[in-house]
Amino acid sequence: MRSFLAAHLGVPVVAAQVQGGGFTPGIAVRLDLGGEWVFVKAIPVGHPLAAKYRTEAATAVRLPRQVPAPRLRWHGDQAGWVVLIFDDVAGTHPDLSPGSPDIGITVAALSAMTEILTPTPAGDLPSTSATRGRWLRGWAELSQSLPDDLGDWERRHLPVLADLESRWLGGADGSTLVHGDIRPDNLLITSAGTVMVVDWAQPGNGAAWQDITDLIPHLIMAGHTPQAAETTLTGVPAWEAVPPDVITGYAAAYAGYWTRMARRPDPPGVPHLRAYQRRASQAALAWTKYRTS
Repeated sequence: MRSFLAAHLGVPVVAAQVQGGGFTPGIAVRLDLGGEWVFVKAIPVGHPLAAKYRTEAATAVRLPRQVPAPRLRWHGDQAGWVVLIFDDVAGTHPDLSPGSPDIGITVAALSAMTEILTPTPAGDLPSTSATRGRWLRGWAELSQSLPDDLGDWERRHLPVLADLESRWLGGADGSTLVHGDIRPDNLLITSAGTVMVVDWAQPGNGAAWQDITDLIPHLIMAGHTPQAAETTLTGVPAWEAVPPDVITGYAAAYAGYWTRMARRPDPPGVPHLRAYQRRASQAALAWTKYRTS
């Protein structure tokens, strides 16, 4: 792989910095080309997640230049791997804890991004109601086989939660290209204060409120109350326009999804995923309780 990259890039690879902490088992590495850096991600062609890498590449090449995302230099299959080569972005993940200046920068960047991506530059992508709607759920399934460790509040409200979790779908349709996986580790803030959005592997066309709203459970995970988390989005057009019952259904759907997934066995090569989902489920449950109290 290293020799292929050096030959393809036209310069020798001086150094490599392996990037860890992600939720996929593929290769992720920053390469020093002698003062210029690129970011390479790759996964075996036969891996179940290989299709997501291909989706990410197909989406990245269609993003308008104004979208704050790294440029895809090359993608294709090489020696049994799906390979993507991006411009490198030197930055840090945003700090979403209360009082952090990163919050305003991140909210403004995502709000501006939805405007750039409306109308969608990828009209042939499926709708988010069809794609995200298949997996963003959980309470109805959990009600068929109650986990022994399910919380008392969830048990008492299970029929309500199972009803709520599908209500967001009624407000999901729209003409915006939705990233579909906004969370801090898919965002980078550069030294210039620019927010870059990476990992476009779960895109769909839908309502603009989805990406900005995905910040809320992560704000709660970072220490905000649900009310304070929602207040950070005050004035964002996409947030202000969505009906309240859609947001309540969305919160319930995320709580159900993470509650369901956190109980599954660890996927091979991804040791951190279930712990993250357990933390996220508690944040989404707090959000759901706040909206239904």
